[in-house]
Amino acid sequence: MRSRAVWLMVVLLVGLVGSGAGHAQEIENLLVNGNFEDGTETGWGGYGGHTRSIVTEVVGANIPEEVVEGSYCMHVVVPTAGANFWDAGIQTFYSGVFESGKQYTFSAWFKSKEGELQLNLKPELAVDPWTGYGAEMVTITEEWTEYHVTTPVLTAAVNPAQISIHVQNQPGEFWMDYVQFYVGEYVPTVFKPRTTAADPSPASGAVDVPHDVILAWSPGVFAVGHDVYFGMVFDDVNDASRANPMGVLVSQGQTAATFDPPGLLDFGQTYYWRVDEVNAAPDSTVFKGGVWSFTVEPFVYPVQNIIATASSGEAGAGPENTIDGSGLNAADQHSTAATDMWLTDISGEQPAWIQYEFPEVLNLHEMWVWNYNVQFELVLGFGLKEVTIEYSVDGEEWTALGDYEFARATARATYAPNTTVDLDGVVAKYVRLTANSNWSGMMPQSGLSEVRFYYKPVVAREPVPADGRTALDLAVALDWRGGREAAVHEIYFSDDEQAVIDGTALLDTVAESRYDVEGLSLGTTYYWKVNEVNEAAAPSVWEGPVWSFSTVEYVTVEDFEGYGDDIDGGTAIFQTWIDGWENDTGSTVGHLDMPFAERIIVRSGRQSMPLFYDNTNGLTIAEAVRTFDVPQDWSANGVRTLSLYFRGAPGNTGQMYLKINNIKVAYDGAVADIAKPVWQPWNVDLSAVGTNLRSVSSLTIGIEGAGAAGVLYFDDIRLYPKAVEYVTPVEPDAAGLAAYYAFDGNLSDGSGNGYNGVANGQVAYGTGVTGQAVQLNGTDAYVSVAGVGIAGAAPRTISGWAKADTTSIPAWTNVFGFTGAGVDGQHFDIQAVGDTGTTTLGYYGLHRHGWEQDIVPIDLEWHHLAATFDGATVSWYGDGRPIGSAEVGNVNTPGEVRIGKRQDNDNFFPGLVDEVRIYDRALSDGEIAWLAGGRVPAHKPM
Repeated sequence: MRSRAVWLMVVLLVGLVGSGAGHAQEIENLLVNGNFEDGTETGWGGYGGHTRSIVTEVVGANIPEEVVEGSYCMHVVVPTAGANFWDAGIQTFYSGVFESGKQYTFSAWFKSKEGELQLNLKPELAVDPWTGYGAEMVTITEEWTEYHVTTPVLTAAVNPAQISIHVQNQPGEFWMDYVQFYVGEYVPTVFKPRTTAADPSPASGAVDVPHDVILAWSPGVFAVGHDVYFGMVFDDVNDASRANPMGVLVSQGQTAATFDPPGLLDFGQTYYWRVDEVNAAPDSTVFKGGVWSFTVEPFVYPVQNIIATASSGEAGAGPENTIDGSGLNAADQHSTAATDMWLTDISGEQPAWIQYEFPEVLNLHEMWVWNYNVQFELVLGFGLKEVTIEYSVDGEEWTALGDYEFARATARATYAPNTTVDLDGVVAKYVRLTANSNWSGMMPQSGLSEVRFYYKPVVAREPVPADGRTALDLAVALDWRGGREAAVHEIYFSDDEQAVIDGTALLDTVAESRYDVEGLSLGTTYYWKVNEVNEAAAPSVWEGPVWSFSTVEYVTVEDFEGYGDDIDGGTAIFQTWIDGWENDTGSTVGHLDMPFAERIIVRSGRQSMPLFYDNTNGLTIAEAVRTFDVPQDWSANGVRTLSLYFRGAPGNTGQMYLKINNIKVAYDGAVADIAKPVWQPWNVDLSAVGTNLRSVSSLTIGIEGAGAAGVLYFDDIRLYPKAVEYVTPVEPDAAGLAAYYAFDGNLSDGSGNGYNGVANGQVAYGTGVTGQAVQLNGTDAYVSVAGVGIAGAAPRTISGWAKADTTSIPAWTNVFGFTGAGVDGQHFDIQAVGDTGTTTLGYYGLHRHGWEQDIVPIDLEWHHLAATFDGATVSWYGDGRPIGSAEVGNVNTPGEVRIGKRQDNDNFFPGLVDEVRIYDRALSDGEIAWLAGGRVPAHKPM
């Protein structure tokens, strides 16, 4: 047994001996909306530079987790650090009172998006001098943890009081949930297991629910069965039981957490349902659930977004008043205000007409009419009386529906619609009303208060997945709301949009409005539409709109995120990736101490795999082998390439390789790549691997060579549909070279443009990457250049080499590049960066003031660092490799260039800088690779 396993077991045993059961006492939470479960910020506020929102998901966190309790939590973003940590804060318990003689505890669960953040928890006097009572600075981490502060026993009342959470110690993002404030000492929160059904779908109280809905819920933690009650009467569903089912116990003891009501539900009907959770034998306890409800979609819908035009209209009384709801109250009663109605001009065209244009051709149902309804309408008689109704699909050819008499309005503010025109079967985009007479019989003006058209939704709508969704799995369940008259549904589906538009990509014809598609290809956009068909109707086909979705770009083979430190539970990384402890090679997977997986040097997520190797004592290979429990198919879904990322360390030696089903593939990049401390892609053309890709049972990562030793890190092993591509180093031509500093004993500009540098402080020279380099002492030495002909938002490239004398360099120390005032956008330079949401102290990074990115860690070796800007997109590079790119606005630098010190602080870079080049264009990946010393093709990131 390996030593680390023995050590871990000892720790576990000691922990078990010293542990005991905890019992939480009941407390009264004095906060309003402490767990945010009303979905709002009620009871909360704040001040200063931060934003707050109530969310249902923890999105983008390094460690994926759900909300702590319930359905909601608060998300907080702090974009910048303040001069003081109290410059921004979240507040609650406004204008409260801390009573004399009592002790209070404030507790909350916090989780940071990335890294650690410091927050100050402070129960306080709510007016100047803001006296605190037991204030506590806490350091929150990437995992949900409860933090608290407890006041002393108060000797006097505090009034007004409040609770502040000061957030501006540093920039970052975090989430907060399950916040409590109560009398007494701190009591750790213990969440009781949920025994009842929860999270109903559709949500309780939902309206406009499809009439073919399938009910779903989250089961209780101990449930092995579910009793489903379903009906139209609340009391029946609430009171029924196994002993007295009352006709609503529709499924007893089912195992699935879904229920499909038989047949189609009634349009417009409200239904009630309940799920009781049933425990396993022998007790088989039934936990009664609450009653949920939903209302089914109506049979017809009012038409929205209508355009109204007319023969004429008085000022302020245009035709748009008849379709905008003006004058209607909640009971659909119309006012007597003339400004809420349409009235023709006294000298307008006769006969008067009004026309309605719908957003698309619709299958109409009926039209409700509110006639003209001013206070004296019974005297004036402006309301329409004899009306001819016509309709059209194109606005050119019209069909007469018939002549109708519109009922007269009541001239009261309680006027409800009193004319209904049956339009069932009318297919139209336009409807026109022509007034042959009004109720006066002689007045030359006519008017209406309001009309409302209803239509039957006969076209497929509300697609699932939603139109434009991205990164979907390779098996997709298509769903939609079917048309009212459809007998069958024709599904058209293809990655060729035009084929779907033209109707040549028929996939299937089905009776239900659901369809499962499988075997989709990676990284592909698919288009689909559903035509609703009923040969007995006219028209017989209603063509649907074209929708689209795209699939995931890759399949994850291994991301190393699922490994833990429980050897007995089999979760340790070296229990899946078998190393030299078992396969007798020179490898060691994982650290000897917990955490076993690497959590600092990671490319994405929170963990990577460290592989230590030592091919000595007769060993010539070091291998880590993963055997898949179920062989994987690497030939499906358009897969062409296996891609992984590796990161080396200075001094690494040996030749890297991998094996697929024990078929060896040697790394085809530069041998020295494994000594570079930067994440690098390695892409393998699977078509060139002589093995059965339909049944991949093992993957091996190895390093060979007698005496080879070092450490490599691996992350993001994926399958892609793209072919392998390479970045081929190419020497940049002289075009666009604005300045070049070789630092061979001077600060001269080698580009010929005359932008010579100026020495500041004790500038010296040392051994460079080639020739000499400028030596900066870290105390007063730097080089300045007044300008190189590039400023503002002009395209550019900055490139150079750096070798630090120490790894402890102050945050935001310039290495080389454009520098200006401490204003957003005023810098574009390589720096030793500090901790932000995107950068890490101890790294070289690209810095555009107010926006920055990590490049590579600072060590005592030479590193090539570069960045480009093409006018819209910034790209950054480490040791010749593309690290990332992003669209970045507000690059707005002054012209000055510095090597070793920013304009706006007094930090000086300690070390050597060499071969600084500045171009007035964005160099290509290949040109950057050449400047970094690359001479052989390198793998291009997928």
